[in-house]
Amino acid sequence: MSEPKADSPVHVDSESLRSFVETVLTEGGVADEHAHRVADGLVRADMRGVSSHGVARLEVYMKKFEGGGFNPDPDISVTPIDAAAAMVDADDGPGQSAAYLAMNEAMDLAREAGIGMASVTNSNHFGTAAYYTEYASDEDFIGIAMTNVGSDVIPFGGSKPFLGTNPISVSVPTNRSFPITLDMATSIVAMGRIQEESRREDTEIPSDWAVNEQGEPTTDPHEAVAVRPVGGPKGYGLGVVVDVLCGLLSGVGTSPEIGPLYDDYDQPMRLGHFIAAIDVSAFRDVETFKADVDDYIDQLKAVETREGFDEVKLPGEIETAKYREQAQNGVELQPSTVESLRTLAEYYDVSFPN
Repeated sequence: MSEPKADSPVHVDSESLRSFVETVLTEGGVADEHAHRVADGLVRADMRGVSSHGVARLEVYMKKFEGGGFNPDPDISVTPIDAAAAMVDADDGPGQSAAYLAMNEAMDLAREAGIGMASVTNSNHFGTAAYYTEYASDEDFIGIAMTNVGSDVIPFGGSKPFLGTNPISVSVPTNRSFPITLDMATSIVAMGRIQEESRREDTEIPSDWAVNEQGEPTTDPHEAVAVRPVGGPKGYGLGVVVDVLCGLLSGVGTSPEIGPLYDDYDQPMRLGHFIAAIDVSAFRDVETFKADVDDYIDQLKAVETREGFDEVKLPGEIETAKYREQAQNGVELQPSTVESLRTLAEYYDVSFPN
């Protein structure tokens, strides 16, 4: 790899990057199976173009593991509730491990009952929700995943943060090379994007993204203390629903009760996830269903485009294209992320991939 300019993105082979992240985690004391799951989740986020939830988070994850806030070797347990539901206790471990196990449990339940649900308690940050729902759609399930997080979002009509960005993802299997995947924060932007991109790059943010301490719009990422709900009252309503399903159903509590990711490194976040899987075969022949989905996609793509658009895209289609591009050409990392990873490489005596 040629030496890039200091302010230029760097492209790293995806498998080498995944191996590097996994090695850093294991050198930091994280058990092998959890290091693998966290590394895979972070790198996949970057490959889909969601860098705010990718390897840029590794530094703060390591602070949480080293500080004791994240359990590096949790005893994650599953308690059956009935034929279609289970409770998963993450034991303060990484959210990636707990949510992935929960989706497996939900799919197993769905194979018997048609739909399976798992409520995850005592968990931590789990990255992108699409990581779990696309895993389910690959197995011909409709996957659903959501999580509450700490208070970063003002309620509609409010001036102080209360809700989390509380993301929701749904993935639907198709016969195409990509599933239909909705993966959205219920805020206009994820706070992580401001923290991991705008602040590090010291770039202005759009005036409708965030508010300052006084509850007024700001374009300065360093002044941003909360973000706005997407779509005003609609996103606010969705954020409330996620808080109920993830926080109150699991018993961990709502967003204001969740611990921070970027502070108090000796304390777990203790948040909740809601994971569900629908077995398509319980309702319809899978291939017939997928053929109907493909026909639906054809109809959407046949819609006449307006000026500035060449094609109607499906939710998740752009991210899939980005994933393939980066699988072939390497994962694009911003200079600030590379600097963070090189610091970790030096600290843990791990070679950064060339």
